[in-house]
Amino acid sequence: MPELPEVETIVRELRATAVGKKFWDMESKLDSTFTPDPGKILNQIRGVRILDVVRRAKFIVFILDQRLRLVVHLRMTGRLMWKKPKKEVKHVRAVFIFSNATSLLFSDTRKFGHIWFGTEKDIDQISGMSKLGPEPLEISEENFCSLFGQTKGILKNSLLRQDLIAGIGNIYADEICHRIGVHPSSRLEKFGSKRITALYEAVQYCLKQGIEHCGVSMSDFVGTRGTLGKHQKYLKVYGRVGDECYTCGSIIKKTRVAGRGTFYCPKCQPVVR
Repeated sequence: MPELPEVETIVRELRATAVGKKFWDMESKLDSTFTPDPGKILNQIRGVRILDVVRRAKFIVFILDQRLRLVVHLRMTGRLMWKKPKKEVKHVRAVFIFSNATSLLFSDTRKFGHIWFGTEKDIDQISGMSKLGPEPLEISEENFCSLFGQTKGILKNSLLRQDLIAGIGNIYADEICHRIGVHPSSRLEKFGSKRITALYEAVQYCLKQGIEHCGVSMSDFVGTRGTLGKHQKYLKVYGRVGDECYTCGSIIKKTRVAGRGTFYCPKCQPVVR
């Protein structure tokens, strides 16, 4: 699933290419992708201009005139891509056609992605964004340390909780745990203030590095023009089971934490309980 850096990469590309465009038409290839149904959306969206594109956690938010919003969540395998002449895109679920004859495609192999349309007032409730915790790159160090200093439970579970901190997924959770030198199954309530501060710094570093390298392309993620991210070349543990740790030379192992495949170094990352 695309995480915060991958979604931020897409948002930055769309901000450069979609802002100012007017919707002319919309085609649904799978009506269950939309809320409300696509017929209702088309009646309201035709002629509406895109004013900005922003990110909220892993949601892509198109800010439209008339105080309207179009929100996309890619889930596991969703992609937003500009249509290219003579290039076929598989598993297309929606097509947004603009007044300048360009088209933005939403493809989704596993059909988990979703598109919401609504007013500025009700879109957070409709899409579920109202339940999200703070943005990890916007929260202050003081507020982060207060939040995680009061949180009990397994470290990786907490990093993945979108109601606690919004946008971190499996890849970056493992990288954050490696950066602070603790096992992902460590207990947060056993962390001292220095380790909580180190956690904040690791969150900032890992997410910003992911954005700088345009995200991780290991399975489904590509940019809106079909370009791949480069951050997979910089991962320290994720996806590297059986390889040597860059820090100590030990062999990276894989286990399950929070119900997710989890990569770690058994020497650099002791369990804190």
